[in-house]
Amino acid sequence: MSSWVMWVLAGLAALGLFLLWPNLDHSAVVIEGQKISQKEFSQTYEGLVAQLQRAYAQTGQNFIRFLSGVGGIERRLELQARVLDDLTRKALIAQELRRRQIVVPDTDINDRTEIELEQILKQNRLTEAQAEEILKERGSSLAQFKRELREAVAAYLQTERLRDHVVGTLQPSDAELSAYLEKNREKYDEPEQVRARHILVQIPEGASEADVAKAKQQIEQIRQELEAGADFAELAQKYSQDPGSAESGGDLGFFGRGQMVKEFEESAFALEIGAVSEPVRTQFGFHLIKVEEKKPARQPALSEIRDQVLQDYIEEEREERFEAWYRELKLQTKIAVREPVLRIYYLLEREQKLDEALLAYERLTKEIYQKAHLARVKTKQLLREEESAEAHRRRAEIVELWLAQMVALKDAEERAQIIEQIAQLKPNTVPGRAFFQLQVRGETQELSGTVLALQRRLQSYGISQSAIVPAGAGQLAVWLSLPSEISVEAARRLLQTRGLVELKRVLRMGAPGEELRAVGLGQQVLKDRAAERYFLVVERPIVERVVLKEARAQGNPMGRPAGPIVRMRIAENTVEALTKAIVAFGENEMIAIVIDGAIYGTLPVTAGLKELLATRGSTLDVQIEEALSVSIEEAQALAFVLQSGPLPVSVQLVRH
Repeated sequence: MSSWVMWVLAGLAALGLFLLWPNLDHSAVVIEGQKISQKEFSQTYEGLVAQLQRAYAQTGQNFIRFLSGVGGIERRLELQARVLDDLTRKALIAQELRRRQIVVPDTDINDRTEIELEQILKQNRLTEAQAEEILKERGSSLAQFKRELREAVAAYLQTERLRDHVVGTLQPSDAELSAYLEKNREKYDEPEQVRARHILVQIPEGASEADVAKAKQQIEQIRQELEAGADFAELAQKYSQDPGSAESGGDLGFFGRGQMVKEFEESAFALEIGAVSEPVRTQFGFHLIKVEEKKPARQPALSEIRDQVLQDYIEEEREERFEAWYRELKLQTKIAVREPVLRIYYLLEREQKLDEALLAYERLTKEIYQKAHLARVKTKQLLREEESAEAHRRRAEIVELWLAQMVALKDAEERAQIIEQIAQLKPNTVPGRAFFQLQVRGETQELSGTVLALQRRLQSYGISQSAIVPAGAGQLAVWLSLPSEISVEAARRLLQTRGLVELKRVLRMGAPGEELRAVGLGQQVLKDRAAERYFLVVERPIVERVVLKEARAQGNPMGRPAGPIVRMRIAENTVEALTKAIVAFGENEMIAIVIDGAIYGTLPVTAGLKELLATRGSTLDVQIEEALSVSIEEAQALAFVLQSGPLPVSVQLVRH
């Protein structure tokens, strides 16, 4: 069947999707001097959207939703560009038909339309009256359907006549046909096949063990009759419960691999000709299988299938030559698209004129969706390029362009779509830049307070250039320009640590290698000191919130088995509270220093510590020892977080 007929049938299968013309927004186009009105574009676009909406509705989806918001920009433009392609093709072919004076008689069009209509109704098992009712329910009519079908038939016949003029007569040589056959062998090779009969005793759905036993007993009785000399075909007619093959004596004809269920196929292909299988259990029940014939896999010679190969070769070659001619014709055609964003999209996606598309964008007075599409265009451009300093600079520029669109958008889903666009750019590969996506845990009204607190932290720490943008559903997008002395990990610590410090009681327990109840970096800290110090957090820890007078980071003292440390000077009121909390502690018990659920260090409860705490007005330095992998910059960031105080709510890293 011709490809155009399949195209029409695909639309007509649901009766109501006639010609699947892609769509275009309300724009005017001039194609080689021929004007396409805004009205024609609008009708084409609106008609297609309505058709697709009906098709999607049959699966419970709303097609309009796919065309809305930032995420729908690309889909709308793609559909618009496809409609532009279709209208361009229609216009150019019509011009060529006039230039070459090619005319298809109305009688030929009418006759072919009747044939196609009859086939469509037959395939859908409908009368014209039934089709009329279905179309009426869809807001159409059989008369309209016939008009559109006739237009499709006319376009097809006209194109075929033009194809005859362009391509001419093809007379391939045997060498060309042989080469075509070898290139497309999979189309013509004949796989191994078996012709078999079977007798089926069904097992009911949800069958009990008794039902299965009964079916097995019945198939065994039939098998005994076969062994006694009964004819297989006669027994199939008498006993088989397969309605498709019982009347023909269980004959299934020839079939290849992959056409039957696995258990049946394996048994059939393993049998010798004339042999009968043992009972075979499948999802349908129990089978007895008899193989009548076998055909080995073979590769037919060109002489055996020459007519079919010749037909396929000519159809394919005609199509390729005509499309090559059309592409050349289109390259020489002047196409003026009046709608600016569609013109730019067409330049980029259809004509691959990236520089021209970007230049056209610079001439626009950009509104929000134009800017969003510009960001898409630049993203696509950048992803095609090699890594370089210039590419990194433009990568940062595009991230900022996306973030500017996010600020202007209110819809959370659209903001989330922009985050995915930014992620494509791999923003953390840009030197001196860092991108984070944070999830804020807490009340919505506390989100703005969290943003302000984060901005103060960053500015005080020397990160003056930052953008913190709401990204929907309690999320924040953070884009930072980092000074050379600040690492990405230090910035992450500044953003993610809430800034709560607690002292929790821990007990010395277990041996090196024992799994600990510490979390986060705390577990790694303890494993770094695996030689002698392992701790376990007690179920009901004594907790004291720490008030600091000072927190500062310093490098690791010589000989210590840990990374950088943060030294905290505890306020007097915390010292007093801690004194009361540990008065009953025994020697060798420990206090763990916990920040946001992770153990960062420990403090031994010794007689000296108790004496110090008991001295009125004393202060206490507490060292938070980090894991070996932590840098001095991260330790400095943690010290700053502890001094600046907690965020209004907790913040969790979603993407880095």
